[in-house]
Amino acid sequence: MFGASLQPVASGSTSVSTGPGLSPDVMDDLSPSRRSERLERLERTIQNELVPRLMASHRVGPVSPALMTAASRCLSEHDVDAFVAAVRSHDEHRSVQFVRTVLDEGATVEAVYLDLLAPSARRLGEMWDADECDFVEVTVALGRMQRLLRDLSQVFLAEAGQSEPVGNVLLTCVPGEQHTLGIIMVGEFLLRDGWRVLVGAPWSDGDILSMVATDWYDVIGFSVGTENRLAVLRRDIRRLKSASRNPHVQVMVGGQLFAEQPDLAEQVGANAIASDARSAPTVARSLLAAARVATAGRLPSEGLAENGQFREALRRD
Repeated sequence: MFGASLQPVASGSTSVSTGPGLSPDVMDDLSPSRRSERLERLERTIQNELVPRLMASHRVGPVSPALMTAASRCLSEHDVDAFVAAVRSHDEHRSVQFVRTVLDEGATVEAVYLDLLAPSARRLGEMWDADECDFVEVTVALGRMQRLLRDLSQVFLAEAGQSEPVGNVLLTCVPGEQHTLGIIMVGEFLLRDGWRVLVGAPWSDGDILSMVATDWYDVIGFSVGTENRLAVLRRDIRRLKSASRNPHVQVMVGGQLFAEQPDLAEQVGANAIASDARSAPTVARSLLAAARVATAGRLPSEGLAENGQFREALRRD
């Protein structure tokens, strides 16, 4: 941190010492341009590192997202490696302790979601494809990660404060998909953005058609992991749009498959792609105007019961 340190002063307040390399004697020997450069570096250090860390540790007033980012612990590829090893171990508490440690070190819950859980899930999928671990091991590991996500949910949602209701969204995946960590994470980001969300494992054709015919949804989101399920997804999207109580319901798709081949979204009848959980609220909001274009001023008489049904749906999974 360029040698900056905190030193007590006589009044009991705190001052910043210039530290090694910035003492008055050394500063006197520098040219005006060099002194200016050193002072600018010190100011940047105080603004970008010291102040955010002090504010985060003492919780003094609101902290801007930019400052919180500066104060956050970055999660690296090494962290992903260590977490995958933890979540695969026989000790189920090891992964919990790992997450608790990185949070104590300054990582945000959002960073844990996007930079630890999401890449770890992809890593497990790659290991399964390469026969480095079996289906049971992957299922147990993802189950532990899903519990971690739910345990962190209250903190994550509280970070955004109160949001005005935006709309109703249904999240699911096509029959045959085994894991729902991705759509649960998307649901968390949508909830934090103010959406009323229902999310769960694949329902039967009859169940999901009945749901969209009975309840009003502005957006339906699907997660798909493999190309061999695209035909089923295309069929389901066509049926849902036809049966939907909202005649202009919009369909959002996500998953690595669509990230690698975005043209597939149009082929299956989707209206947009959410490349990751962070982008999902922005994509959903962009679809909302289209979803209500023919029903301006007409609100559904029935809606989802705020966040409660999301919790219930998670328990069903």
